[in-house]
Amino acid sequence: MYDVIIAGASFAGLAAANQIRDHRVLLIDRKPVGAGQTSACGTILPVLGYWDLTETIYQIHSSIILHTARHMYEFPTPYRWCTFDYLQLCKTLFKRSGADFLQAAVLGADADMIYTNHGAFKTHCIIDASGWKATLASSHHPDFSQSTPMNFGIETVASMPSDDLVSPHSLHFLYDPAILSGGVGWVFPRGETASIGVGSYRGAVHLQNPLSRLMEKFDVKSEGVHGTYFPQILRKPVVGSVFVVGDAAGMCIGLTGEGIRPAMYFGERCGQIVNKVLAHNLTLAEGLFEYNAFVDARRKFFRVFSLAQRILTQLPPPWIDTVARIVSHERVLPWVLDQYWGLTREWIQSRDG
Repeated sequence: MYDVIIAGASFAGLAAANQIRDHRVLLIDRKPVGAGQTSACGTILPVLGYWDLTETIYQIHSSIILHTARHMYEFPTPYRWCTFDYLQLCKTLFKRSGADFLQAAVLGADADMIYTNHGAFKTHCIIDASGWKATLASSHHPDFSQSTPMNFGIETVASMPSDDLVSPHSLHFLYDPAILSGGVGWVFPRGETASIGVGSYRGAVHLQNPLSRLMEKFDVKSEGVHGTYFPQILRKPVVGSVFVVGDAAGMCIGLTGEGIRPAMYFGERCGQIVNKVLAHNLTLAEGLFEYNAFVDARRKFFRVFSLAQRILTQLPPPWIDTVARIVSHERVLPWVLDQYWGLTREWIQSRDG
């Protein structure tokens, strides 16, 4: 018997677990904590500062650079970015949570039971942070994970490109049909190495050749490939009696694919609400309602960037340069960035520094 069972031991699940330290929590994942990295592991510095995880940082970056087929555009941002060590971050958060861990495959759930390939476990509260497949939510609604479109990406870690166009102090995105049509490439420096990947806005397509073209462009060699789907539309945050968070709830920003900041933001809030349920300050039904309302109040943000992805990815490549020039203008960029930080602006500001 556990007070809370969380399926998924990555960003969202660990953020939630760290809010429920005074109760018996079980984290379940099919891989050891910190294994099976699928993220590019880049986020804004204040996120790691708040969670006291700065020791996991590989490198700090001052801007984002967009490379098109014709030009390069630099976008300074009010917050510095960073790349970090996924394994170290997950292990640190897990140790602080005090949760138990079970390496197992989650098979499904009902009102108060979780079923795994290592047996069944009873609980008061269930959190589904199992990634895009949303295993527990899908056990209530079998088509849950298939009901929204998703992007797809693969990535490798390689030596840092020596190309003069790749600054080690910036995160780089490449929108070039010669590399990938209907998608984007990226280079995230992390010291002597870099995370290099490609992502398709058209779901699962063959990306090995585009990744090879990107590697050839920078004359570097792959050190193994990992990849995953990532949602582009926000899903329901509550299914039956299950709290759904992170990629399982579609909490990944359309167009940019940023998912770490939303996962930890909503994961923290989800854990806080579950804490109130366990303290009998809320009934389970009231807790589910409060969490659903919290996410729904921010649904417009996700809709805006999902729409931006749908529109921008239909434009001819020369038009992308036009959009990039407009966005990079000194009078436009602050407004665009203000909209982008809108999801977590107060949260970031209260933890910045």
